[in-house]
Amino acid sequence: MYESRRHNCFFLYNSRTNSFIKLSEDIYNELSIVKDKEDFDWDSANINANSLRNLIKAKVIIDPFEDENFIIQKKMVRYMHGFQRSTLGIVLLPTFACNFRCTYCYESDLPRYFMSEITENKVIEFIKSFENCSNLQLCWHGGEPLIAFENVKRFLSKIERDDLIKITHHSMVSNGYLLDREKCVYLSDHKLDSIQITIDGLKENHDKSRIHKLGFSTFDTIINNIENVFQLMPKCHVIIRMNVHAENEADFPLLYEYLKSKWGNQNYSINMKYANDHNNGCRVECFKDRDKIFYAKKLYDNYKIENIGFYPKPKIGGCAATYINTFVIDPKGYIYKCWVDVGKPERRIGNISEKKFNAALMSEYIMGTDMFSDPKCLDCLLLPICDGGCNLRRLDYKLKKIPYDVCPIDIENLDILFDMFYEQQLKTKMDQLENIEINPMV
Repeated sequence: MYESRRHNCFFLYNSRTNSFIKLSEDIYNELSIVKDKEDFDWDSANINANSLRNLIKAKVIIDPFEDENFIIQKKMVRYMHGFQRSTLGIVLLPTFACNFRCTYCYESDLPRYFMSEITENKVIEFIKSFENCSNLQLCWHGGEPLIAFENVKRFLSKIERDDLIKITHHSMVSNGYLLDREKCVYLSDHKLDSIQITIDGLKENHDKSRIHKLGFSTFDTIINNIENVFQLMPKCHVIIRMNVHAENEADFPLLYEYLKSKWGNQNYSINMKYANDHNNGCRVECFKDRDKIFYAKKLYDNYKIENIGFYPKPKIGGCAATYINTFVIDPKGYIYKCWVDVGKPERRIGNISEKKFNAALMSEYIMGTDMFSDPKCLDCLLLPICDGGCNLRRLDYKLKKIPYDVCPIDIENLDILFDMFYEQQLKTKMDQLENIEINPMV
């Protein structure tokens, strides 16, 4: 609950129901008096009956038992999602090799290694060993998976000949440089659903960040290849990712306008992320996730980019590492829970040659380092709608005492977020939203 000086009115936000309510000054003053009094008699409050009913409906006024029980319910639902076994998630790295040397890469020291056909066959046997899994969600990653395109084709041919394996979601993370027409035709025939490609601003800044190992400019080639996807893979959704850091932050609104004017309503979205220093090897000034509020405000105020998701979205699921049946498999057949752990021997949970897992490490990722194990999260206003942030950072603190800050939103500046959301809602009553979705708060 706060007074908005920007709009000269009063608001209340309740994360339990994700409700945002505009209050009269009288009700704001009344609630300010009683908000910390657990045993207050609401029947004696100077609030009319209709407003009182709305506050109860929005869970502003609750039974003392309700909040504690809600946390237990959320924990139960979260673990039910994490421990479901009907879906098998495989993130497959056919190679460690990459044709780029990006300034913030956390895989820059990995060897140039390609998956052997023997290992591919073992991966397929590993997949088939999950007899109760009716759905396979397959994601290609690397390195750069398109460098190992022959491996990709060979593996998919074997998968598709096997009646016991059914791919229900097929995706890829690629730098897009090798995504020529031939590859687009093949991937379309094999029903690639989505592909994530990073463009780090306009050409000058992108080429400084997404650097080809041979010194070639990469921007124009990637743009042309994405247009191949639109033409030859119309059902494949393209996720344009921009990794924002101190050296390219001014480029995001320019890239946004450039792509909007160039591609209009094509099958794509823009996903803005902050470059993070996962392995202390980042060669650019990385931002903290909680700075997103201020950057989103700059985009909204200075560049009139209005279709930004300012409002917090409720989240239940975590990342791949928090699901018991999701595995990251490297070219040598080693298995991990987190994408960022690839190539670290101490973070392997097993090998595809034998279905034996490091239960201690798996349990840390799934339960031991989640939001319900974090006292700061349990005491946070946003706990009902938050997924708790990165478990890897908590694990690094637990094992190595590396300081961490996983908060996706700076709770001290929520008023900025809600003020912008209020303005946005007023404007959308008059204007129709754009088709491109940007959600820097995720």
